[in-house]
Amino acid sequence: MALNLTIPGGKVQLSGNRVQAEVSTDTVTGEMYKLLLKTTSPAGFFPEGIDAIEPDANNKAIFDIRNRVSMPVIYSFTWPLTGAVAVEHPQMAQLVQIDVGERFVQVVNNENSDTVNWARLSENNEVLILKGGVSKHQQSKYNEQNTTFYIEWIQAGKFLTLLPDGLVVSPGQPVKLWIIIPGTEAQELTLKVAYENAGGDSGFVTHAITVNPGTMTELCTDPGSLGLDASAVVAFSVWLERSGVVVGEVRNFTVDRNYYEQNIYVLFVNQVGGIDCLWFHGQMRKAYPVESETSRRDARINDTQPRGTVEVDYKTSRRQWTVKTGYMSAVNMEALPSLFESRNVWLLDGNDIIPVRIPDGENEYLDTMNDIHDIDIVFIEAH
Repeated sequence: MALNLTIPGGKVQLSGNRVQAEVSTDTVTGEMYKLLLKTTSPAGFFPEGIDAIEPDANNKAIFDIRNRVSMPVIYSFTWPLTGAVAVEHPQMAQLVQIDVGERFVQVVNNENSDTVNWARLSENNEVLILKGGVSKHQQSKYNEQNTTFYIEWIQAGKFLTLLPDGLVVSPGQPVKLWIIIPGTEAQELTLKVAYENAGGDSGFVTHAITVNPGTMTELCTDPGSLGLDASAVVAFSVWLERSGVVVGEVRNFTVDRNYYEQNIYVLFVNQVGGIDCLWFHGQMRKAYPVESETSRRDARINDTQPRGTVEVDYKTSRRQWTVKTGYMSAVNMEALPSLFESRNVWLLDGNDIIPVRIPDGENEYLDTMNDIHDIDIVFIEAH
């Protein structure tokens, strides 16, 4: 027996897209022969699963394990800000061990015997699963270019964000970037920051960080956490270096230093597994919609004033915010679709983190006929 395993999507994949494993054998023996694939979660995120498929004419079988590894994720992020630059969140990435085997029936002592053999490859065949998924259009582009999310994002060292480069941020906005490194060894990296202050002076700030494999790492890249003077900086750029060589991409930010009565921060999970933050500075309306169920009771001859005949059996309420974004640059407007599509959204209220959802709707965010750069967004408490 010589069993082989190939993972076409690479070592890091998104749960919302197909997660496939190709198993092949050099020998088909016995009767009712099938190739096996076992998925195991070392951290116990999901139960062990075994699938069996009859090989094709080339002695191969393709397993789709997306449904086995698509489990709920516990999201977390740094708020309030602590001054830490790099924070690990291992629960946001699920490690899956994959083993392959074969099963067939053979005759032993004139009796049918069910035989199962495992290749014991799981220690060297692990896939990290992120909650998310690129669009079908983007996946089609990857197919045409013979590439994958793993190649384009993880191996390329890109930050796990869909926000456009050149974002306009506020001085106190909890700007976050997320990374996962390929390989099995920890990496010593330098987070480097170039900045420009309102007075015209500029410079660099560096932070030495250790990034471990197999875990999601949050980079707090707001001016304060980076060690910049939040009251003076007007622009800054962030990137990672290894031994003086740039790793991945450079992210540029412009700081809006104008005074606004409202500073509203919304964080949300993007489609590549990270958590992004957008800043709105327009007006806000708060509402408190209430729903209830009532029942009617017959009036009694001896009723007194406090007793009603309509009684409330059930009542619930959810806070609701209508937020006017305030004027947004074209770059910031292009960040809105990722927010609208997100399944996990939080509104920051002081130190409170409030889970919210955006109701279904058209969510028009661009109208060049009327040159709209300011829209209203409704958030409903997700409790």
